[in-house]
Amino acid sequence: MNDLEKKLSSLSPEQRSMLEARLKQRSAAPDTAGAAGAAGEKGISISDSLRQKGMGFSLIFFSGDGSTDGPDKYRLVLESAKFADQNGFQAIWTPERHFQAVGGLYPNPSVLSAALATITDNIQLRAGSVVLPLHHPLRVAEEWSLVDNLSRGRAAISVATGWHPADFILKPEYYENRKEVMYEHLELIRRLWRGESVECKDISGQQVEVAVLPKPVQPELPVFLTASGNPATWSKAGEQGFHVLCSMATHTLDALKERIQLYREQRAKHGHDPEAGIVSVMVHTCVGEKDQEVKEQVRGPLRDYLDTFLDQYETLNPLKDEQSEVGSMLSSSRDALITFAFEKYFQISSLMGSKEKCAAMIEKLHRIGVDEVACLLDFGLEFQQVMEGLEHLNELRSWFTPAKLQVPV
Repeated sequence: MNDLEKKLSSLSPEQRSMLEARLKQRSAAPDTAGAAGAAGEKGISISDSLRQKGMGFSLIFFSGDGSTDGPDKYRLVLESAKFADQNGFQAIWTPERHFQAVGGLYPNPSVLSAALATITDNIQLRAGSVVLPLHHPLRVAEEWSLVDNLSRGRAAISVATGWHPADFILKPEYYENRKEVMYEHLELIRRLWRGESVECKDISGQQVEVAVLPKPVQPELPVFLTASGNPATWSKAGEQGFHVLCSMATHTLDALKERIQLYREQRAKHGHDPEAGIVSVMVHTCVGEKDQEVKEQVRGPLRDYLDTFLDQYETLNPLKDEQSEVGSMLSSSRDALITFAFEKYFQISSLMGSKEKCAAMIEKLHRIGVDEVACLLDFGLEFQQVMEGLEHLNELRSWFTPAKLQVPV
């Protein structure tokens, strides 16, 4: 039994009633406070600053469907990419995960991005993320230079240390010092991208000069750091002038606000434009007409997704900051954990619900300094449900389109 389960080990009938009442109250009355300013579409109130700056929208994938035998596993990614490309979305993210049901549909983001390059013309093709300690940096530079050429200069990567031990079957020797290895590899990749030659040992042990071919289209590779809650990662991203990919699954709004402030401060301190850095936040997404209709639509698939996700964690990250509130009243059962995680995601950590509810979330994210929402689509809904939801999401996106979209460089 882990620490959280010990704290949640007892729950009286009265406490259960209190919990249910509180969750129902959250469901019936989503928070829409703070979106002051000019009246928007359908009476939505959007602040002047958000109207001026806008909010970027991208799509991100991390399916729990990697272990199934069904055909057309990549149909959703391909069709969503076409939709995003034709409707003004900024980017599509594809992850890297190995040998696991959750995420295992995406073992190589460069291969999938190469395929996406042939069916898109506008959106940026981003790895979200490359687990750098698992790969030789020469190979990463080669693969993404190929994607850059196929896409005519639309490649970008977010890089990560990796954390799941199963991934490191590929490079077990790097697991303990994976953070240092990631930064070393990233620096080498950036040098190779700029056209520099680097010294490497050949099979005889001799040092030889090696440069990457094909030469990339972009003079600099756009780089994001994948950041969880560790302030050091945010600080490093600001210091180096990188962009940031993060998730609402590992941050509360207050914690995310603090990290973004730190990031902007470090950018300014080290000579980078503090506002030029892109903070992209992954959020589970399903937009529709009515909150309750969407909630019932996503309830089963998202609960199943969270159930599978629990297999990889001792506890769900979103519960950590709830221990002093609702969490103290939960039972330690797996079903109770999933129920609470579902309610938390739906009410305060997602773009799930009506466009009005989701617009309020966009306003909140803008107020704490977020530049882009990375919309996670593939958490178990049927193909047609996701595609219909994309139509609603695109309408929501149009409410927050800036005069000129930011493109990370």
